[in-house]
Amino acid sequence: MKNLKNIVPVCFMLSLVFIPLQLAAQDKQMGDADDAKLIVKKVGGFEEYSSTLDLNDNRKQLLMAGQNYQTNYGIYVSIETNKSSLGSNYKTFKNIEFEIVNYKPTYFIGIDSIVVASNRAKNGLTFKVYTRALSDITSYKIENKSLKNIHFENGSFLHSERYLNPMFPERDSDGQISFDSKGRINCLPDNGKAFDFEFFYKDGRHVVRKEDYDQEDKPQTYMNEIASTLPGRRCKESYNKVLF
Repeated sequence: MKNLKNIVPVCFMLSLVFIPLQLAAQDKQMGDADDAKLIVKKVGGFEEYSSTLDLNDNRKQLLMAGQNYQTNYGIYVSIETNKSSLGSNYKTFKNIEFEIVNYKPTYFIGIDSIVVASNRAKNGLTFKVYTRALSDITSYKIENKSLKNIHFENGSFLHSERYLNPMFPERDSDGQISFDSKGRINCLPDNGKAFDFEFFYKDGRHVVRKEDYDQEDKPQTYMNEIASTLPGRRCKESYNKVLF
């Protein structure tokens, strides 16, 4: 499904070229004329809970894992590299291919989009992975055009964040995804065959949209009621040490 993106407050604000879906204002799109280098340097503080990406190996390596809709899944990545103009201690990405693998699913979860975003200081990188249940897309590829100015120092860390989009988004008269006043995607609880229990609570005919505790300090309501349960959307980050 195209043009779908959940809006969340994040500290990584400036996105690079490759932004295929409808994005919020915090993801600033950079044009082809913007040739500023993003140099991801070695920093400390992530060693204790992190994994590793070996850039000398083009097999699919685990980027991060997730659990939604009582479904465990892994997101894998295969990376092809180029030499960096900064020297042998740096690498750039030629292309990146993502694949999501579902384990014992209730609903199969796919990928809606992946955004490559830098932080304000342009010394850190985040893959923002947007997932959705019942999506038919299980693989996603990013080409060199949006990656050519990213230079990874050997031993630096790649940060990833996972976001869950609602199963049944609402669209306006032009077919575009619609958002509420708080930036959340307007969505329906079901399609008559499947119920979106990550975003809604249901008891008989009583349906309430769940509170999004990743966004707000104040309880959110749906049809003037506060939901009694919350969506399972935390534990959404990972750090991978880049080695070559």
